[in-house]
Amino acid sequence: MSAQAPPAIVPIRHLGRFRLVAVGITSVIGGGIFIMPAEVAELVGPAGIFAYVVAGLVALGVGLALASLASRYETSGGPYLYVHRAFGEFAGFQVGWLFCLARLTAMASLVNGFARYLGALLPWAADPAGRAALIAACSALIITINLIGIRQTSGATNLFAIAKVLPLVMLGVGGLFFLQAESFTPVPVAPMSFLRAVLLLIFVFSGFEILTVPAEESLQPRRDMPFALIATILTVCAIYLLVHTVATGMLPGLASDQAPLATAAGIMAGSSGRYAMTAVAATSMAGCALISLVGGTRLMYAMSSARQIPRWMGSLHAAWRTPVRATLLMGVIGTALAIASAYNTLAAISSGTRLLVYLACCLACLRESRGAWSEEPGPGSAATAGAGGRIMAALTAVAIVALLCALRRDEIIGGVSGIALGTVLYSGMWLSAGARRGRAVEAAGGTTQ
Repeated sequence: MSAQAPPAIVPIRHLGRFRLVAVGITSVIGGGIFIMPAEVAELVGPAGIFAYVVAGLVALGVGLALASLASRYETSGGPYLYVHRAFGEFAGFQVGWLFCLARLTAMASLVNGFARYLGALLPWAADPAGRAALIAACSALIITINLIGIRQTSGATNLFAIAKVLPLVMLGVGGLFFLQAESFTPVPVAPMSFLRAVLLLIFVFSGFEILTVPAEESLQPRRDMPFALIATILTVCAIYLLVHTVATGMLPGLASDQAPLATAAGIMAGSSGRYAMTAVAATSMAGCALISLVGGTRLMYAMSSARQIPRWMGSLHAAWRTPVRATLLMGVIGTALAIASAYNTLAAISSGTRLLVYLACCLACLRESRGAWSEEPGPGSAATAGAGGRIMAALTAVAIVALLCALRRDEIIGGVSGIALGTVLYSGMWLSAGARRGRAVEAAGGTTQ
């Protein structure tokens, strides 16, 4: 009598639609909203409000494409899975690689920003050694939470979401009483400057795609994920518009302010408000870094299941049922990048790679809309199916190409380097697999021809 094989270890289904929305909001609202109002104001002045609207529309177009794709699948992988099914293994691998790179650099930049914000409160944290210690401590916390399991991760994200959203809403509503009408006087705006502003805001809006990755940890992914995607984007867009409008109306020197929301909070509540908003910014970055790590490691799990990377890299822990090795690998590399690199450099790489992932997803949606589905549509697909969905995906793809034209040379080089590195890794894995097959055939007395 042969021994029975041990049961397969599978993820725990624990994420409902409102937990998914909390994860999405926590992932999207990171450190960018605390910095970006000044960057946008420097480029386009008061027209930054319209840049937020345009960026929100582009994000909504991507979200609708992802919602259509998410309604078809119940397996983990997100953009990697969708592009893999639409265009084949190599295209899927590249998207998976770019997604991991985007989440890794996002985590590194956010942990870096965490230490930078706390440096305004703790003098010792401004020193290189103190900064490195804060980065290591923040990374250790989010790695530990991610290792323990999806229940602890989702619970932490709920707390992080409340800790960042409530102060932003309070600042936005309270700031309406401090607006100065002259701050909204229109100024001439160069088209390329406006395009650049929208490009930067896409980085602030990005992160919602993380919702499509842990499908195997969602209660009803084909129903809940489309809802969570659209709800997340609309909620974030409303908060961003409110906050940027208040920052524009309260701060005449917004374009040159290094901490605009902290300055606005200081106007409303004095030094205690300024310090409190600085603490909120640090907490926000830590929460977003946690979600970045969740997304990257769950994608590594999906890629390892597809045998595109070594199985051990994405294997699940027997007790925690989380990808422990992937978490440690990404966490350690992200910590090293955060200590060694600048926030802006890491954020630029993350932004460029995400745009490429979004473009691939829009193209996958167009291909799948022509009847290439491998699974029946779920209940969340009605709003994104048909000619309207195809038109939206096509328009969004065109908008993404236009935004890519606003990338600077070093950002283009970073994106191309990421694609090249992914190609080398993919080729190495393919050749290694071929060599193993050849050796197995030869050992069996066959031929490799």
